Amino acid sequence: MLTSSDDIQITISGHIHNLSDLCTRLGIAKAQACTTRVLVLAWRHWGEAMAEHLVGDFALALHDNLRGVTYLARDPLGVKPLYYHIERQQLHYGFSVPELKRLSPRPLTKDADWAATYLLDLSFSQTESAYKEIKKLAPGCWARFDAEGRVNIQRYHRWRDDPPFSTHCDSRWVDDYREILEESIRCRMEPHHPMGTENSGGIDSATITAYLAHFLGEPGDRLHSFSFALCEHEPAYILETSQAKRIRHNYVITDRYGPADQESRVAQSLAAIGYPEEHANASGHIPFYEECQKRGIRTLFSGFGGDEIVTNTGQHLRFELLDRHQYGALWKTLQGNPLMRTLRLLKAATVSRRSPSANLNFIKAWTQRWPQQLLRPEIVQRLELYERYMEAAVYDAPYRRTNDFILQHHLGRMQIAARLESCCVMAAAYGVDYRWPLWDARLVQQYLSTPSIEKFGPKGIGRYLHRRAIDGIVPKRVAWKQSKDMGYALLHQKKNGADIQQLAKQAQTLESRLHPALEALIDRQKFRGQIARAEKGSVDNEFGFMFRRSFATLSRLNEWLDGL
Repeated sequence: MLTSSDDIQITISGHIHNLSDLCTRLGIAKAQACTTRVLVLAWRHWGEAMAEHLVGDFALALHDNLRGVTYLARDPLGVKPLYYHIERQQLHYGFSVPELKRLSPRPLTKDADWAATYLLDLSFSQTESAYKEIKKLAPGCWARFDAEGRVNIQRYHRWRDDPPFSTHCDSRWVDDYREILEESIRCRMEPHHPMGTENSGGIDSATITAYLAHFLGEPGDRLHSFSFALCEHEPAYILETSQAKRIRHNYVITDRYGPADQESRVAQSLAAIGYPEEHANASGHIPFYEECQKRGIRTLFSGFGGDEIVTNTGQHLRFELLDRHQYGALWKTLQGNPLMRTLRLLKAATVSRRSPSANLNFIKAWTQRWPQQLLRPEIVQRLELYERYMEAAVYDAPYRRTNDFILQHHLGRMQIAARLESCCVMAAAYGVDYRWPLWDARLVQQYLSTPSIEKFGPKGIGRYLHRRAIDGIVPKRVAWKQSKDMGYALLHQKKNGADIQQLAKQAQTLESRLHPALEALIDRQKFRGQIARAEKGSVDNEFGFMFRRSFATLSRLNEWLDGL
């Protein structure tokens, strides 16, 4: 969206959800509430502080001719990407890398160190990209560039860690959370065109799907559900929500893609994103985008982001209660009969006083996978990649509060934005606008401000706040499903059997035409040995996981380095 006044030009990607409130505060008639007009007046009124007053999923660029400055801003959660490049004191910016590359006066440099980190799934950065010259504006930041080439970047958003402590639940917290949850979905609905929703059968996607149908009353042709059902239990949970909410347009994919599809998806993602995708869903959901394109669907909803914040298990409550010596409240959260709970409480009070330095399950898996990685030892050492790789195994272990885990791990590192960036740009190539209501800044803040006792229920019920809020809208079988398992064991068995042998054939072709830059990064002989092992089939889960990851990342990097 582009607009201009006498002295200001604004380009925005995304949506501002509090236009009505801004109109009131700026003295504008709501009938004249064009987004860009409101933003022009907001700039004149608040200047660089403008972003602090915006609610929505946005990346925006504003050029003020009179002041000779360019202002960039990005929403607190990084839903919409924003890239920039400074060349000889001249600023170029864009909402995708291909857009920015077209504006750049010189060829850009592909970063070999970025490629090395990409092979280990460590490439995400809030500020750096796959090209040395291209930078990202971090989520929750604004940047001011003046005519003399001076740059000022400021973080404008800070999360509040202000939940009151309580040992008793109060239904008002559920009501407050539900109100904002409903608004976060409703404000993103498309009033004039059909909408799509991803439905995996899990709680997060079912929440979005069920509420969209609920708000529409009768979904009819307005709502289309898209799903992958590769595990044995997925179809039943997917259809549970669709049938309960009378969604008649359901597209369920039950088979995997072949080699030709894989190659096509790599090429399409590189063309749209401009560098290898940092989350496989970007190209993995191309069938959804294609269906949307055929059916005039411009908006696709996803439940992604819930697990990380508003529907995380909340299990750190036990540590909070333990540290505060609230043994009665802690006893209620433990599983089992009264005697078993008492024994578990005694164990917690004596053994769980200290937190482990890392998640032991993750440590085991990470340690088993590391020998399968392909990077040359000198590159691993120079970039300190082993240390960075093992940091991920820390995960939730050291934290003693639910909010500490969320604020320091999920929101502090913001690796989630990698998925948002890749998926957002990929879907946009098909004319589809991705929307993530559970990744709404207002909803996230409400969750952070809610007492932890509301988030983890009696007898170990995780996601307790969210489950109570959606009860009555999402079918109970889905809303109160305890395990996230959808029958993944059989899927892994299939992947590590005949599928891995087929993948080995593709890997042979890839190895034979490896780009010289990749030859300098990886141990090629080791890769050949892994191909030979995969050809035999029936590999263990950890080898299969790493081989599939290595093949996928090498394929994308190879095509990117070849310039396709």
